[in-house]
Amino acid sequence: MHRTNHARFRGWRWLLAFLPLAASLLACNMTMGTRSEDEPGRPTAPPTPTRVASSGPPTVQILSPASGQQVPANQRVDITVETASATRLVLNIDGRVATTTSLPTDQTGPVQAILPWTPQREGIYDLEVVAFNSAQTSPPAALTLQVSGTAAGPDAGATAGCTGRVMVSELNYRDGPGTRAAKLGKFDVGETVTIAARNAATTWYQVRRTNMQLVWVINNPDWLAVSGTCGDLPVES
Repeated sequence: MHRTNHARFRGWRWLLAFLPLAASLLACNMTMGTRSEDEPGRPTAPPTPTRVASSGPPTVQILSPASGQQVPANQRVDITVETASATRLVLNIDGRVATTTSLPTDQTGPVQAILPWTPQREGIYDLEVVAFNSAQTSPPAALTLQVSGTAAGPDAGATAGCTGRVMVSELNYRDGPGTRAAKLGKFDVGETVTIAARNAATTWYQVRRTNMQLVWVINNPDWLAVSGTCGDLPVES
């Protein structure tokens, strides 16, 4: 009888010692089962998306003219600005919108743009440029110009023939009329070209650069300011 009780006691002691080990093994199997869902071919829960840092609101600064400068009436004034992360620029004169300019979408860095304005009469004017993208607005860049007198002679932009002036940087020129044509490079802001031809829809111009290179550029008045006699341009494709 004593031996039987002793054997039973040893059996219970062994069982009590085994229970923590069994619990540990069970927990390990459950953990391994969870990790196995990362194996190829088995469904896994989608990872938490990584939040990409925003480039922040657009910025804009006025490069020229200097604030306080005196300019003549009835002559074009070029407001040259530089902006980053913007798709649109707005020039306000004394609190009213004077010019809205879209910008090329495939930007690789800060964009410079020329915003033209022709004051009609003398006075002191407050100018403000604001940059926009899809969701944000830049702090305004401001300057004051004093307009006096009347411009002597023709407008500085008036030329003979048909010419174009590049109003934004990051504007592509291509080897054919269309966005599928190969990109050959980008114009410099303020670059002047001679317009040699157009496509049938006049949506693209064939232009000659100062180095005599013949290229194609999209007909967008925000990006290419056309002037002169352009009604008799030949049609090319």
